[in-house]
Amino acid sequence: MLGFVDNVIILFFMMLILGIGYYFSKTAKDMESYYLANRSLPWSLVVGTLAASWYGGIGVVGTVGYAAVYGISTWTIWSIGAHLVRMPLALWVGPRIQIRTDITVPDLLESLYGRKVALIGAIMMFFVCAQIGEITAVGYIGQAAWGVSNVTAGTIMVIIVVVLTVLGGLMGVAVTDMIMFFCMVFGVTMVFPGLFTQIGGWEGLRQALGENVGLVDPTGGMGFWKAVMLVIFCFSPYADPTFYQRFSASNSPKVGRRALLTCFCIWIAFDIVICTTGVIVKALHPEAQPEVAYVQVVLANLPVGVRALFIVGLVGAIISTLDSYYLVGGTTLANDIYARYKGVGTLPQKTIVNYTRGAVVLLGVIGLSLAFRFTLVYDAFLFVGSIWMSAAFVPIVGGLVGKGRKTELGGLMGMLVGGATFGILKVFPDITVIEPLVLSLPASFVAWYIGNRFGVDRSDLSVR
Repeated sequence: MLGFVDNVIILFFMMLILGIGYYFSKTAKDMESYYLANRSLPWSLVVGTLAASWYGGIGVVGTVGYAAVYGISTWTIWSIGAHLVRMPLALWVGPRIQIRTDITVPDLLESLYGRKVALIGAIMMFFVCAQIGEITAVGYIGQAAWGVSNVTAGTIMVIIVVVLTVLGGLMGVAVTDMIMFFCMVFGVTMVFPGLFTQIGGWEGLRQALGENVGLVDPTGGMGFWKAVMLVIFCFSPYADPTFYQRFSASNSPKVGRRALLTCFCIWIAFDIVICTTGVIVKALHPEAQPEVAYVQVVLANLPVGVRALFIVGLVGAIISTLDSYYLVGGTTLANDIYARYKGVGTLPQKTIVNYTRGAVVLLGVIGLSLAFRFTLVYDAFLFVGSIWMSAAFVPIVGGLVGKGRKTELGGLMGMLVGGATFGILKVFPDITVIEPLVLSLPASFVAWYIGNRFGVDRSDLSVR
């Protein structure tokens, strides 16, 4: 449990980030400044906001939980795969986004396939941006650090994130991301050497695991179809709206490319630390909820003040991720659903910004209502992310880099068939032992390809 000094330090950091949000609220006058920071983010801010947003509670606490269940294979199969497949995103796909005039992913979908596809994509993306896995994670942190219920911890966190996002827009998010990223890396890496030494290194870890020694096997501890699903899910950043937002907000295509390539080195090294820590937690507390046990072990091994920075880092990582997605989701509801339904261009920019802020509050409510229905943090993340990827991955990536015809029917069929296939297999799991995402993506591609054979070709209408 945290003491008085720890809580004072945490309160100071919370007031600091809210102050930053208030400061940047004065510059957010229209969607270009509020959502894209006037396309002015330098390399340092893009690196910080990309790295911090990727981890969050899912990337830290959730990865610890998954590593406690599936072992080091979480790193070799999921972490390495997820980062390697981003190479094309950094080198070719992302820079194409930066030079476009589209502001959001639904804007991109409309330019590729038309208004109907954009509306369907916007509605689905809005619910994805609730990021229920992050709220699940902060619930476990609250239980371990303060002894409060997960609902109480989640509610307080959502209020802070909503206030920060409503005030500052992307520039406020990016600056606070840099602060939280530093605290997160400092806290997580400070505790690892002590834990690794305490367990006796790799040999001591193997002995402590006992019958669970297979968790240190780089390819063991994970079933075949689970591994296949995670390998496929590695491509999820190609349909992630926050990645495209960061590329659009960077001050040049070169800056966006360099920032993401820089993050690769950070992510690969940081992930092995997190995954190994998860296995250590499993060895020390084999019967405990791993996410809660992780926080408790860390707090017991760090001195007063330093453990406060650890909590600031974890909570800051969650803030970094939630405010990024809430900003995207709020803009989606206001600019891509409501304004598009009323007719793009009929609403003043200031009005759209205000509606976006209201939508951010709605996202917080939706997230709290769904977050605590999952036991493992990563299960919540994979469920929501798989729905979006099943429907949006093929239309987005195929539209950006694919050659040939692109029609409204192709976009509609790709999204609807992919999403429906995932939903049916999830509702009726006895149909097959294969993970739903493994089948929904090929179904989406086939439907997208066939649909593009019919209708008016829009490939010459989209802005490239």
